[in-house]
Amino acid sequence: MKDEITMENRMREAIAAAQDFIRDRQRGDWHSVASVVLTASGAQYIGLNLDSTLPRASVCAEPVAIGMAMATDPDDPVVFCGAVNRRGEVIPPCGPCRELMLDYAPHALVAVPDGDGMAFQPMAALMPTAYKHGRRKT
Repeated sequence: MKDEITMENRMREAIAAAQDFIRDRQRGDWHSVASVVLTASGAQYIGLNLDSTLPRASVCAEPVAIGMAMATDPDDPVVFCGAVNRRGEVIPPCGPCRELMLDYAPHALVAVPDGDGMAFQPMAALMPTAYKHGRRKT
């Protein structure tokens, strides 16, 4: 039980860090999102989305944060992902980000809105019938 409480505290602290991060990095009325990931070793990475005038060129915050974690230590599994909008509200990952997280953080817990707060769902609950590729991790 103590490990669960510790992990929940870490996840809540990570979301608070993302809220602080986005507060100072908004760009007027541009779509602004900060994502935070935690790894098994305890590392924390915060990414910022890259909004674009041409929507197809935009990059979500989750791939930025996951990419930072993977670039630092590809063998340190991502155990938590969460994102907040420019108002500091927890937002669920979009469909493409869910697909990406399924590849790079398949066992992670994910922050999702829950009434006035947030809940933590396993990645499998967000993608119960996802496409499975035949690749193995090398």
